Formats: sequence, structure tokens, C-alpha cells
Amino acid sequence: MKYILAPLLICICNIAFSQSQVQASLVSQSTAHLLFLERKWLIAEFALDTAFLSSLMDATFISVSDEGIHNKQQCLQSMYSNISQRLKDSIVIDSFNFENPVINIYDNTAVVIFTVHTHGKNKAMITDRKTRFYDVWIKRNNEWKAISSKGSTVEE
Repeated sequence: MKYILAPLLICICNIAFSQSQVQASLVSQSTAHLLFLERKWLIAEFALDTAFLSSLMDATFISVSDEGIHNKQQCLQSMYSNISQRLKDSIVIDSFNFENPVINIYDNTAVVIFTVHTHGKNKAMITDRKTRFYDVWIKRNNEWKAISSKGSTVEE
């Protein structure tokens, strides 16, 4: 009997190990994809591409900022106005870096925390700014959609 059980136990252990490897691979792929989406989000925001930003947001999206709580449309309008005003005031973002990303995935929900360090010019004067984001994403129909975002300036 133990000669039959040993191969069976080995087989069960191999299946369990394979499933855990598949799960780890899926989490790794989702992590990389969420970082990709966050980067694309910022590029679109600086380019005033509200159509693309809208495609990343769930219909129930909520943002929290110093100005208050905004739904999807209010958030997009605020982003457009803020970036547009910066351009009028000759405040330009030349580049940005992601720093210290932390991504926790819970089945079809993800919490993404990171700092964006922007480099630019304010009327020809070099500027640096750090903003910490706390974003929540949900996976629906095999697609990640942002449902909430909070950004805070990091004081140095």
C-alpha cells in the first residue's frame, strides 16, 4: 500500500507546486502591467489625453485631493485644467521617475503606492517635485480599471 501512496503523494505535491508557480507568475504579470498602466496614466495626463485617461477609469472612479472628492468627470476636468494652466504659466514637466512602488494584489483588486519625482521648469527655473500616489484598481472582464486615486505632495 505504501508503494502506491508514495507516487500519489509526489504527484499531489507536484500539482500543488505547479499551481503555486502559475499563481506567482500571474501576480508578477499583473504587477508589471499595473506599473505599465500607472506610467501610461502619467504620460497621458501630462499630454492632456483625457480620452485615454477616461479609458483607464471605471465609471465609479473617485479621486481625493486637497480640493475635495471628485467623480470621474470632475477629476478629468480638474486634471485638464491644472495641466493646461501649468502650460500657460510656462511650467513644463520634462521627465519623471517612479520611486518605491509597492503593489499588493488581492484577487481582482490591487492597491498601488508609489512616488513620482517630476523634473521640469517653472519659467526657465529648474524644478523638482515629489508626489506620492495611492491608487486602487479592480479587474473586470480581464481588464484593470482604476476605481480610486489619492495624490499627496511629498515635502522635503
